[in-house]
Amino acid sequence: MKQSLHISGTPAAASLWSHRDIRLVLPARAVSYAGDAIALVALMLRVSGDGTGTGADGGSGSGLSATAAITALLLAFAVPTVVMIPFAGRIVDAYDSRRVLVWASLLQAAAGVGIAFSRGLAATLALVCVLQVGQAVAGPAWAALIPRIVGDDLVGRATGVSQALIGAATLAGSAAGGLLVGMSGDRVALLVDASTFVGLAVVARLVRTRRTPLPGAPKERGGMTAGLRSLFADNLLQVLVPALWVFILVGEAVNVVEVLLIRNEIGLGPTGYGLVLAAQGAGAIAGAWYTGRLRSDLARTRAVLAGTAAIGVSCVLMGLAGGVVPLVIGAVAVGFGGGMLNAATSTLVVTRSLDALRGRVVAALSGTARACSLVALLLGGAVGALVGPRATFVLAGVLAVLCAAVTAGLVARRDVVRTKDSLVEALSH
Repeated sequence: MKQSLHISGTPAAASLWSHRDIRLVLPARAVSYAGDAIALVALMLRVSGDGTGTGADGGSGSGLSATAAITALLLAFAVPTVVMIPFAGRIVDAYDSRRVLVWASLLQAAAGVGIAFSRGLAATLALVCVLQVGQAVAGPAWAALIPRIVGDDLVGRATGVSQALIGAATLAGSAAGGLLVGMSGDRVALLVDASTFVGLAVVARLVRTRRTPLPGAPKERGGMTAGLRSLFADNLLQVLVPALWVFILVGEAVNVVEVLLIRNEIGLGPTGYGLVLAAQGAGAIAGAWYTGRLRSDLARTRAVLAGTAAIGVSCVLMGLAGGVVPLVIGAVAVGFGGGMLNAATSTLVVTRSLDALRGRVVAALSGTARACSLVALLLGGAVGALVGPRATFVLAGVLAVLCAAVTAGLVARRDVVRTKDSLVEALSH
């Protein structure tokens, strides 16, 4: 199998910010994520405003409880990413990147405007699904394009910086979302989010680097599953990716009971809860920034394992915490470990996959990870109801540490050096 993309504008190795396109892309994506955080706050307040799914502007409700409405909203954000696994990556790899990114961003902008003026829960959820269909395509498209902008040697640096910027922007957006809704209602907040997608469309049009499919290039066998097959054809990723799925099932289960631990068990109020989450977000920013400076696959693999173990140990600490100090220390460490894990995994997946398949590979990873998150929410709710928030944190932490230890043992038997020739051969059969 031959690579089926023509790469234009591939630069020589240089410092990250010396690339014109990256100076456009990374800030614009961070601003867009800030807009997403604003929108999420606005939508959570909208659907839970009176316990019936009634909009902040007085639209008619659907009769659902506040809890059911919030659950439905979270599902609307997650399910399209899973459903689009077979299609999003094929779109990204089969069409010119500029066209894909411009149209995906405009679709998201249109959906955002529609959400701002929608009435009732059903319309809101339907438009959120449309918004996430656009995100399911745009996310892999940007992830596949960035290596072409900076070159493979700077992918790790670009990923770390990008995730750090996004983390900071998300924190700012979450705070701004509450203020905007309080001052102007949810419509203004949602229109702000829609405007960030218009900005992304403009940036996508201005970016000079492009991924363009070569006419007449041979098709990969099993195109819809090529992303997953690529992940499992790599000697290292075939261990790390399933371990990541297991870790998501274990680690994200605590998200369901986190508010109960902080407020009911430790006794902090809403402000304290927000500060703990902010501390966790700050840790994630630092973890992503640090991991972006790693230069080898071996170092990134160690970061994945260290991040998983750090999250596990920190969950145990938080579960056993008797006061604010150990709780905050655990939250910062969880964030730092998560930042390391996300940045290192993203870089390994992109750099160890063929350029022609990167859209499908990223879509496969994002979709399967989101599917695991959905299952984790159900597990966390069930376990939390049975044993309480403290025991849930401790149990999840112990399992996360065991996951890291088992994965480390399996990785020790693998060749961490990328073998692209063997990957091409595996995908051709």
